[in-house]
Amino acid sequence: MRISTAQYFETSAAKYQNNFSSIVKTQDQITSGVRIQSAGDDPVGAAQLLMLQQQKDMLGQYSANMGSIKNTLANEESVLDSVNTALQRARELALEAGNGGRSDADRKSIASEIGEIEEQVLGLLNTKDSAGNYLFAGSKTSTPPYVRNNDGTYSYQGDDSQLSLQVSDTLSIATNDTGKSVLESA
Repeated sequence: MRISTAQYFETSAAKYQNNFSSIVKTQDQITSGVRIQSAGDDPVGAAQLLMLQQQKDMLGQYSANMGSIKNTLANEESVLDSVNTALQRARELALEAGNGGRSDADRKSIASEIGEIEEQVLGLLNTKDSAGNYLFAGSKTSTPPYVRNNDGTYSYQGDDSQLSLQVSDTLSIATNDTGKSVLESA
């Protein structure tokens, strides 16, 4: 087989062109710091990068979920501390009202303050989070958990279901406590 001069030059030019494009591609990779510019560069590597990106996104979501759970439970703790403080004050007032040396005016004043504490506790139990969801309503986050009945008693309007968020591939954690489990079970 005979190779003509034109074929030789064409073959040499094509090799130079391929080498030049390889150099340009390598320079682009060095400049960008990214070895795989497209899936055609390394199909297996591109698939692994896609899988790693998905895992990174999932870990970011898990981290955000953990932050959300931490904030919600911290809000619940703060509300329950306030309820506890209010109930302690109501107890003190009840003991004070039982003191035989108190006048009727003093007892009316104490009764008025206990009524305010009752309103405060009801408001605390119907606290909403930053998203506008009731903290202690279970999965009925748009329903106020406690309502006052006409006879002066209170009813729980939420449910027994706790909401939960995924914090790993195999673990989900409750994001809230129901009013029923926190108050009525105690």
